Amino acid sequence: MRKSVFLILILITKGCSSQQIEPIPQKLQELENLTVYSAHVKSKKTISLQKDAVYSESGEVLIGRMGEVAVDSLGRVYIADIGKKVIYSFAPDGQYINQVGKYGRGPGEFSSYIKNLQIHGNRLYAFDPGPSRLNIFALNNMVIEKTISLGQNRSNYHELTKTFPLIRNLFVTGGGTYIAEFVSHPTKDLQKYQNVDVTSLYYVLDYDGNISDKILEFTSEKRTNLLLVRNLKDFFGHVLHGFSSQNQIFLAQSEDFLVKKYSPNGDYQSAFYYPLEKISLSKETAVEAKVHESHISKMHLIDLPEHFPVLNDMIIDDENRLWIATTVEDMGIYEWWVLEESGELITRFYWPRNEPIELVKNGYMYTRQTDEENGLQQVVRYWVEFQEM
Repeated sequence: MRKSVFLILILITKGCSSQQIEPIPQKLQELENLTVYSAHVKSKKTISLQKDAVYSESGEVLIGRMGEVAVDSLGRVYIADIGKKVIYSFAPDGQYINQVGKYGRGPGEFSSYIKNLQIHGNRLYAFDPGPSRLNIFALNNMVIEKTISLGQNRSNYHELTKTFPLIRNLFVTGGGTYIAEFVSHPTKDLQKYQNVDVTSLYYVLDYDGNISDKILEFTSEKRTNLLLVRNLKDFFGHVLHGFSSQNQIFLAQSEDFLVKKYSPNGDYQSAFYYPLEKISLSKETAVEAKVHESHISKMHLIDLPEHFPVLNDMIIDDENRLWIATTVEDMGIYEWWVLEESGELITRFYWPRNEPIELVKNGYMYTRQTDEENGLQQVVRYWVEFQEM
């Protein structure tokens, strides 16, 4: 019988009231429809989390390398195995159901990776970025319904002809279309360890995978021009994105607690900002954060920022609440903020860095954890309850 653990996570804030507003940074002062909150605002609610289900290996299934997780409206859990190129499905209580996919280039198969695992309606969508294909499975029988080759008309769009990979991320909208993130960065006349800006280009794709309108373009992250340490998210951060149930787009660049909201067509609508204290970036703090040794050994060669990224992750749950992970002095944990769409604080709680929150849906929070006894990864589900202070 599974051991049930009940956690009560209450953040008691100190200091200023929610009426105190810190100075706005110069770069944000001309941003329209910006709401600035106090970093010391008090939570309106407490959050309680009760562990009640685990999804992991068993005698019926051996998971090689655990990838992304999706959950349908019935509470069934889908876990990608990016090593074996398959997707496992589990009943809400953790019992294994079946699997789909395999290595290959045919319908329902994956040749490089399984990414952007998403569910809309009665379909499971799984993106294979290598060949830039999307596999669509019917949830009622887990049979492949359609395989789509994406962006075959890319040559019609000059700025996309040199993007690599072809598509970095793919998001399924509720209107039968997709939003693809393309990325580009300088590749010529670069010096070793030179920092370069990465540009994200967001385009709409129709149901058949053809590129149509560009809706957004912005500098999304900074990288160092060396393959070994090219994508140093621990140091430089990265763009965080999410989509509400109305297909509104939320974007945040992790250097500040600033979240911008856009319409489904890419029109800027509003933003909110919390002036959080930034944590200094040094070799000592990088060791505490368990940054990979190969990255730490190159720190003295790279023009690094002075501080760690403020934001580390952003999730939008099925009630359009934003769950945002922030860096704190204790490098073993994140402080997660749960917010209304407007940015108004609901609650905050601490959670281990090494147990990332994958998604929140149907009143449950799903996390990725490592079993201390055997080292195997598993998905753990917690029942979520908010209570008034």
